[in-house]
Amino acid sequence: MSLTSLGACGGGGSDGPATVPTSAPPAPPAEPVAAVSFANVTVAAGVNFEHQIAAATPSDAERITAGAAAGDYDDDGYIDLYVAGGDAATPNLLYRNLGDGTLRFEETGLASGAQISGRRSAGSVFADVDSDGQLDLFVGAVEGDAPALLMNNGDGTFSDGSARSGLSTPARTHTFSAAFADYDLDGDLDLALSHWQWKEAVISADPIGDTETLWQNQGDGTFVGVSTPSALSSAIGDDGTDYTFTPNFADINNDGYPDLLMAADFKTSQVLVNNRDGTFSDVTTPSISDENGMGATVGDYDNDGDLDWFVTAIAAEGVPQDNGFNGNRLYRNNGTGAFEDVTDEAGVRIGGWGWAACFADFNNDGHLDLFHVNGWDDDRFRDLPARLFMADGSGRFNETAVDAGITTDRQGRGVVCADFDRDGDVDLFIVNNGNFAELYENRLDENGLGEDRHWLTVQLRGSGANTRGIGGRVFLTAAAATQMREIRIGNNFVSQHVAEAHFGLGATDLIPELRVVWPGGDETVLTDVTANQVLRIEQ
Repeated sequence: MSLTSLGACGGGGSDGPATVPTSAPPAPPAEPVAAVSFANVTVAAGVNFEHQIAAATPSDAERITAGAAAGDYDDDGYIDLYVAGGDAATPNLLYRNLGDGTLRFEETGLASGAQISGRRSAGSVFADVDSDGQLDLFVGAVEGDAPALLMNNGDGTFSDGSARSGLSTPARTHTFSAAFADYDLDGDLDLALSHWQWKEAVISADPIGDTETLWQNQGDGTFVGVSTPSALSSAIGDDGTDYTFTPNFADINNDGYPDLLMAADFKTSQVLVNNRDGTFSDVTTPSISDENGMGATVGDYDNDGDLDWFVTAIAAEGVPQDNGFNGNRLYRNNGTGAFEDVTDEAGVRIGGWGWAACFADFNNDGHLDLFHVNGWDDDRFRDLPARLFMADGSGRFNETAVDAGITTDRQGRGVVCADFDRDGDVDLFIVNNGNFAELYENRLDENGLGEDRHWLTVQLRGSGANTRGIGGRVFLTAAAATQMREIRIGNNFVSQHVAEAHFGLGATDLIPELRVVWPGGDETVLTDVTANQVLRIEQ
């Protein structure tokens, strides 16, 4: 791995975010989509853990849960993993990436103080919640088990900050997925949670009126619930029913403020726009038509300068597309924050019983591809392979998972898409409910494509309380095209989006311009950046 750190001054103060460049949708590529292949290296990598639930007949929530967080908790340049083991024999585990080029991990949960036992843990997320430069760890849970907030001590260990955080005694029975962003632009990272439960499942005496969706950071790693004053409770449903599954903060209208995209079950997915005054408005239109939204991912798949939204749902070959079984959705942003349904145009509707998903450029051709896991204990949806939709550059995708060597057919729930071995291509870590996890190494170089498939990974380091530049945007211009990535701590479903930007560059090995728009609007512009490195940019 080559990691370069550059400090650069912002382009002066600004009253608002910089203008975002846009471009026309990309033309079809001149060459066929490059092949990509993966190899299952789970055992060799040392991450062969098994998610287990103790109940002989698990509840629906227990059958749904599992998960993983991805982040460089020891700041050595390599991405580590935290996994939910369940409430049976296997506790939650922390896998430290050895960073020796062999894609191997060592388990350090007990030694680091991050191990949690006996809880039905769900989605976990790494984020610097107290602004000390170290990644802390939030861990959700279901069936009344308590969420946790583990504070990074900066020496490879964690301390339990759950009781102090204000997050450890929710009224909601389940906390499935979490996302962090600075929604109020006060510098620290706030938290959104999903709960998926019926009114009668709420465990406190009178929770009606507060969905416990949005938590405002007080600047020291403690949180206060603001779902009601932010208008999110009334938007999601103040009758106590809450079918939310996967939250993602994303600036969909390019105004510099994080909006909230909530994938949710039973026709309740929502687009919630930040009003820039601490409140949100529900601007969901009939185009948001997924009937059973489960997982989600956000990215600029058409390279036009705005963020699009993919939501997994339920559909399989041979299963009638009725009774809610009419499949995934790809929502294309028209540049104003309004979405149009382009699912069939893109060819991504059929994906089994979908859960976690990610946008990533797996073959480094400059176009974001799609991956998602699936599975449910139903004969129509059991033992289906995961889906790998490779972009052809025209807005369409081709499904190639099995051909690429991804043969998993387990009960997939979470996924992390990240370059774990820092060789320049994106690998896959899959978490399965009631089964063993799987790590697939991307073998792009072995296809003879290394010389033609360059790359760049960008990490941001903010100058204030937002130490990782969450919400910042990176624009890479090369070969007469501009790619954009927003640095987000989003959620795929019970699993975390890695807070860095990976770009595929094709044959380009020198980047004429790289522009960062920091939260708040300041800019950093770099020119003639060399490809094939991990570049850390300081504000």
